[in-house]
Order: sequence, then C-alpha cells, then structure tokens
Amino acid sequence: MDPRKYYKDKYRMEYKGVIEPKLKHIYRAGIVALDRFKKIESFLYKGAKILDIGSGGGEFMYLLTKLGYETTGIEPNIGYAKYSRREYGLNIITGLVEDIDMSASEYDVVTMWHVLEHTDNPFLVLSHINRWLKNEGTLFIEVPNVEAICQAPINRFHFAHLYSFNLKTVEKIGIKAGFYPIVQEISADGGNLFIIFQKTKVDKVQDNWKIKGNAQNIIKILKKHTNIHHYISPYPYSRFLKKIKRIINERKAIRGFSRGKEILDYYYNKEILHFKLD
Repeated sequence: MDPRKYYKDKYRMEYKGVIEPKLKHIYRAGIVALDRFKKIESFLYKGAKILDIGSGGGEFMYLLTKLGYETTGIEPNIGYAKYSRREYGLNIITGLVEDIDMSASEYDVVTMWHVLEHTDNPFLVLSHINRWLKNEGTLFIEVPNVEAICQAPINRFHFAHLYSFNLKTVEKIGIKAGFYPIVQEISADGGNLFIIFQKTKVDKVQDNWKIKGNAQNIIKILKKHTNIHHYISPYPYSRFLKKIKRIINERKAIRGFSRGKEILDYYYNKEILHFKLD
C-alpha cells in the first residue's frame, strides 16, 4: 500500500482504533509532551520558530504555543490533523515531509518524536529538514532502539516501522544529511534513542557511510534476547505493573473533563510555572 494513503487514512485506526484521539490518549500524550519539553528546554530560546514533524493529536505543539513559541506541525493523518486544528487552533500541514514544499532556512528548531522509523526514505526526509532549518538550527530526534531488550521478542518490530535504528545508524544518517550530533542518549530502559543534531556543513563525498560490524553486533544482541531470557528478567513484570498503574492514573486524571483542551490546560498550567521562559 502507498504509505501516503496508509498514514493519511488507516494508521491511527489500526494502531489506536480511533479516527480522533480519546481523552485518555490526550492525557497520556500531554504527560509525554511535558517530559519531552524538559528534555529540550535548555536548547530553546525566546522567539524560536519550531516545526514539529509527526504532530499527532497536537499535544506537544499546544504546549509549545502556550509557552510562547511560534509553531507549525506536519501530520499525515487526516483525523488527528483536523482534531488538533479544531481543538487547539494549531497550524498543521497535512501530508508527508517528502511532499511538502517549504521555504529554505525557515525554522530554528525541528522536532521528530518517533517519526523517522515510519518514513520510507529517512535520508530524504532529513535532507528536506536540513534545507528548512536555519544555519546552526537544531534537530531533535527520538526513535526506538533496535538493540532494546525491554520488550518481548515478539514485540520487537512494530508493524508500521519501516526502519530500525541504533545510535550508530541514527548518527551516521544525520551526518550524511548535513547534521552534527551534539547529544546522544539512551532511555533508562534502553527502549528509546534521543539525539540532538545541529545543522552544519559536511563533506558528503569523502566520508565513508558504512558502519563496519554494526549489523552483526545488532544480530548478536537480538539473538541473545530469547523468550526465556526475557521472561526471567524483571522487564515484563515491571512493565506490566507500570501499565496497570498508568491505566488507573489515566482514569482518575480525565474524570470530569469532556474536551482535550480542558485536560491539557489543567495539567499544563500546573507545570508551566516551573519552566524557564527566557
């Protein structure tokens, strides 16, 4: 199937079972948005123009607008894009990065949270982003870690992920597209990779883009992570307990609310005072 049509019409329905986000999804994404902002807060500055690629239901973008940043979002799914425009008044472009024409050097910051693995040509996508960023602009990327052992082997590869990355491959493709990695982090459970890139000048001709032994190392890690290995580790049990706790907390958190904006305003307003807004 054409990825454009799939992400436009079917992905959210197959993944979440909805056309527009439910209140529990909005609360969950809002909490994640607060955590994501804390990760990048020290790299932002007053007046920064931010592009959020894969804006989903708009929760992260809405937080940024409440904090005074000028934002634009790109979201391929029609239902989620319509919802975020209607509910939060956000500036959302519906489509895929490869199909969108934007002015060069327009943005100070670009964010991509769990998007790159869904693209059918990550290098092309990053090349577009490089053109849209201003000189020394910042790109924030988070993707799943293919070397992670915190999930069951059967759940290692998501049905809609076209590419899998480890730190070496994300860094290399970013450099190839004209970026320089300035921060690299692996989440506490090993499940996610977070990389901060800065737009820079790179000699693409002279660099060797192969990563010797990388594929073999990944295969070695994955082969060791068997079902037996997984279920004698603490991961499945801690994840289960966290999921139960999350479900209980979400039900309590959304009680009494009827709209997404009400939920986000309530929880964002409690946290915004703790952020630096200079």
